[in-house]
Amino acid sequence: MSLTDTRAPAALHRPAVSPAAAPIAAPRFDMYMQIHKGLRSLMGATLVEVGRMDWQDPAERDATLARLGKLLEVCRGHLEHENQFVHTAIERRLPGAAGQTEADHLEHVAAIDQLRRRIDALRQAPDAAAGTAALALYRELAVFVAENFLHMQVEESRNNASLWSAYTDEELVEIHDALVASIPPEEMSYLLGLMLPALAPVERAQMMLGMRAGMPPEAFSGVLEMVRQVLSDRDWGKLSASLSASEHALSH
Repeated sequence: MSLTDTRAPAALHRPAVSPAAAPIAAPRFDMYMQIHKGLRSLMGATLVEVGRMDWQDPAERDATLARLGKLLEVCRGHLEHENQFVHTAIERRLPGAAGQTEADHLEHVAAIDQLRRRIDALRQAPDAAAGTAALALYRELAVFVAENFLHMQVEESRNNASLWSAYTDEELVEIHDALVASIPPEEMSYLLGLMLPALAPVERAQMMLGMRAGMPPEAFSGVLEMVRQVLSDRDWGKLSASLSASEHALSH
């Protein structure tokens, strides 16, 4: 594609979503917010890593490609969860309303497969071609990240509007909890470690308070140990203060 060629991948030609279409503070239960913040954080960090990767250093190259492989695995699992639980729920009461994001997911699966081929090509490239292969991988990953960022905005605005019009918050919580219950413990632990550092302090505290209310104390203590490992000292201090304040309020 030349510098004067203004064509873009087909999926990017859909109408833009106005930021005003997605309220800053969701008026209803928003099952997308937490996981999408985690995904955006992981995608951005991985894109930067791939861009600065030293492809001439096999150890660094392989470690970076392994992290990219993990990103692709997470993205594939995420869209499968949404297909099974969220899109099914939308289509059950508003047939056709999830059509755009369902089509996006098919494109994302194809893009993930193509990125895996790019990874293999870089691993197998002779030294003289490794730089070209690394740059091709980086640029294709950049398009994938850009498309996913736009896709998540569509889900947070249009799909949330569909969910809010068709379901009560109690029903949405049931759908969300069924989705979470379908995730194996090891994968769920990874996703928590991804989401929690990406949340604002009040969002993080709300999430942890909800978990504390719904878990046995010993299980919640185990979650707290994991959370301590993924948060900065600053964020851990704010979370600890929020949890302590809530516990104090409940005891009085």
